[in-house]
Amino acid sequence: MSIKTSIKQFEDVNDATTELRKFRYIANGRVLELDHVIIEQPLQIRLLWQAQDSTERQSQVFSITMRTPGDDEALIIGLMQSEAVIEHYHQLESVLPEIDDHETEPSNDKASDNQWEVKLAKGVIPDIKSLERYQVTYSSCGLCGTTSLKSLEMKNPPSLNQSKHWLSFNKVCAMPDLMRRAQSQFVQTGGSHAAALFDELGQLIDIKEDIGRHNALDKLFGASLAVRNISHSQCCVLVSGRISFEIVQKTVMAGVAVLIAVGAPSELAILAAKRFDLTLIGFTKQSGFNLYNGDWRLLPLQDRS
Repeated sequence: MSIKTSIKQFEDVNDATTELRKFRYIANGRVLELDHVIIEQPLQIRLLWQAQDSTERQSQVFSITMRTPGDDEALIIGLMQSEAVIEHYHQLESVLPEIDDHETEPSNDKASDNQWEVKLAKGVIPDIKSLERYQVTYSSCGLCGTTSLKSLEMKNPPSLNQSKHWLSFNKVCAMPDLMRRAQSQFVQTGGSHAAALFDELGQLIDIKEDIGRHNALDKLFGASLAVRNISHSQCCVLVSGRISFEIVQKTVMAGVAVLIAVGAPSELAILAAKRFDLTLIGFTKQSGFNLYNGDWRLLPLQDRS
């Protein structure tokens, strides 16, 4: 059975931004200009599932989160994976905009794109108690209430690739600039975060943007899950902001062994990286970076006193 989605590799930046008027103040006065602004709208995700011996589907709202419209299917699929609702893409039957009871097909109305339905394959039953803890979440906080090492252990994350000495210092230092040049939404608005996937040679494979750091990463992993298997591979993920526990959780659940950021990691993020053998790198720039765990994956450099 083919899975019904509409994954697009590249999203039109115009779907994620709008133009608004602003006054730009300078020393000798002010100027009226048009400004590109990042869009933020709510996304409701409804989960439907059906037991093997049942003819009826059960339904429950899984999450309501604020995000930048675009790559919604990928965001949802990535979120399903990171929260252990699914392990494999084939456990999904469909991921589509929700259809009103009086409609026969998804509406062309942009507002309707804010409500989505995820149908799990027959016999795939989610953890009901886990679903009950979801409340409204916002673009800057991720799914609050799940930040503990124990909660991540209970999700049974995949083992990470343990290959040694394959990632070079120069490749890591070059990644932020490669990502920045591909951030079309950020160029227009200055208001979006990014998550980028690189292969072992330091080549950019894919990039996703969103007003929320967690959403950008979910979009990246969701798009990857739909077209390729990156779990247990020699791939790296680079995020544009800081590293929280949730960012580590999503990376570990996707089976990616190296997480790199231009910002700082939290203490809990470092502890989680150590617990799950994740290579964790922060404060990355052209001249160097800080490594907090997993140095065995990097090509050796000579220590300096």
